[in-house]
Amino acid sequence: MAILTDGVHLISDTSLEELHTFAIGKLGFKPHWFQDHPIHPHYDLTTTRAKDKAIRMGAILVSPAKLVMAYRQAGDPINSG
Repeated sequence: MAILTDGVHLISDTSLEELHTFAIGKLGFKPHWFQDHPIHPHYDLTTTRAKDKAIRMGAILVSPAKLVMAYRQAGDPINSG
């Protein structure tokens, strides 16, 4: 139910639908920028400007360790949607 970032990666702890809606709809990312990694699907925040905008739009800044924990806790739901 949240969009999370470690300042480099942007994920949803709920669903890919939520992630795409945020990245494409709020940040203006292109769909082909999505990193469809089988373990941790995400978008990359390649600039400080992109990171700052994501946070301004509601992404929660967490440590890389907390981002990994979010992947693990989400389990299958993150790969649905």
